[in-house]
Amino acid sequence: MKDKKKSKNATVSSWWEERHKILQSTIKNKSAKKEVKIKKDEAKKETADLPALELSQLPGLEAFLLIGDVHANLPALKAVLEDAINRGVSEIWNVGDLTGYGAFPDNVVRRLRKENAKSVAGNYDLKVLKVKEKKEEGEGEKEETPEDRNAIKWTYDNLSKRNRKYLKSLPEELRLESGGKRILLTHRSPLHGDEQIGPETPDEKLHEFAQLADADVIIFGHSHRPFSRQVDGVWFINPGGAGRQDDGDPRASYAILQIDPFEVKHYRVDYDVEKAAAAIRENGLPEFFAQMALQGLSPEGVAQELIKKNETRLEEILKTARSVSYNEGHSSQVTRLAMRLFDELGELHGLGAEERFWLQCAGILHDIGWIEGQKGHHKTSLRIILAEPHLPFDERERNIVGSIARYHRRKLPNKGHRHFAALRRDERQKVKALSAILRVADGLDFTQQSIVKDITSEFSPEQVTINCAVSGEAETEKKRAMKKGDLFEKVFNRDLAISLDLVS
Repeated sequence: MKDKKKSKNATVSSWWEERHKILQSTIKNKSAKKEVKIKKDEAKKETADLPALELSQLPGLEAFLLIGDVHANLPALKAVLEDAINRGVSEIWNVGDLTGYGAFPDNVVRRLRKENAKSVAGNYDLKVLKVKEKKEEGEGEKEETPEDRNAIKWTYDNLSKRNRKYLKSLPEELRLESGGKRILLTHRSPLHGDEQIGPETPDEKLHEFAQLADADVIIFGHSHRPFSRQVDGVWFINPGGAGRQDDGDPRASYAILQIDPFEVKHYRVDYDVEKAAAAIRENGLPEFFAQMALQGLSPEGVAQELIKKNETRLEEILKTARSVSYNEGHSSQVTRLAMRLFDELGELHGLGAEERFWLQCAGILHDIGWIEGQKGHHKTSLRIILAEPHLPFDERERNIVGSIARYHRRKLPNKGHRHFAALRRDERQKVKALSAILRVADGLDFTQQSIVKDITSEFSPEQVTINCAVSGEAETEKKRAMKKGDLFEKVFNRDLAISLDLVS
């Protein structure tokens, strides 16, 4: 590599860091500088110019606005506060997870501070605060995907020092008294670990929690599902997710607790969910997060829906590929190797399920241009992907998948190419990473004999080594993959090495 010094201290994907720098960099052009300043000023006005919630209390009543799991969703938080203003509450009690998934972490923290909300820290908040801490080898790897870890780092980087300090000051539980009631605010259940309390939790389990909590009212979040129930004289209240829902209803959720006489009421509020999703995309956060907001589903729920949807889409993609008599054996082998490389290099690229699907589609379709001959077939593949009406892609996905397929050979991604220039900056970075993987995978089946049986990888700040288990002579594959590794080395800012291990 030409720039070894730059890669020495790299610990995450250089393309991810480059994308972050692009989003955060100061633009040299003066007019662009002015535009950036205006945008920053507008972002501050989201909260700074808004009057604090004029909390009102109905005569003779003491009532509190209960919220939780705002998850950096400013449009949802604003809708909740505006809806609650006329319902007569005296204070805001927040059960944590102010940050995560959404695109407005700093704005949300600033707004809740302005409202003087009584808050506890949630598990996502704690993850964000630990970004700079050194982890022991293997710690947290099972808990978070590379995609999640990069998003957590993004949240940390987009919090002001003042608001990080505020989050750090929050307790994990808060005990209050009101109207003779002992009240516990906590994000998770009183038990250690990640056990959630939800509508399906049996009374026997709540009985255990009640004994541990030593409170008359336990208010919590984490499960993102609203409910309230009394067991053994103890009230359990979850106001639901203000900014992230898991029950299929994308509306913001909150509750109002009246102390004397005791009453809990749950509310759902419409908000500009499209604005929240658009901000997630504009900031280069995973599309997965946008879909969670739009569908009101958990990560697992979105994943299940995505799997079902993509299974149907793959059938249409394969049908199209077969209609042009594509080389099914070679395309299947290249796609399989590309998927293995993607999974092996997750720590470097930080991409998720959606991007993996794009790579799979591009692998299947990368050689369909052969229907018009070998010369320029990569460009023909792009043209077919952009124009074929039976392919289940919208315009954005056509450009992404088509670009990945087009760059499996010859020239590298270039903004002079219309299909590539049409993409957002973060999408162009993703195309580069996925094209880099596809180029190497295509080289590893240069003779089209499926000699490479499996792939593992290892990497350091200076080099990525791809270990290939092969069933025969594979020097030609190695040589071709190394030649096509030019984009790979640029994207990941590491030298590429390939080893061959003959297996029976």
